[in-house]
Amino acid sequence: MDLNKAFAMRLSKLLHEKHISKYRLEKETGITHSALRYIFNEVNKDVYFSTIVKVCIALDISLEEFFNDDIFKLENLKVK
Repeated sequence: MDLNKAFAMRLSKLLHEKHISKYRLEKETGITHSALRYIFNEVNKDVYFSTIVKVCIALDISLEEFFNDDIFKLENLKVK
């Protein structure tokens, strides 16, 4: 699985767990609607680290918590 898909899947899972809408995430992070749509539709090839940090801050989690998921195990990732 590529990194953007893994990011989108993990973000979807966290939004669901925390009962946070994509709209609220947009407002709290400053990430535009189109940028978020590109992430979820896997248009982006890579996600900026600053985007990951903004998401973690908005979700009130650490980077370690964000990446603490089997989806990010190296054997599960494909890097182009």
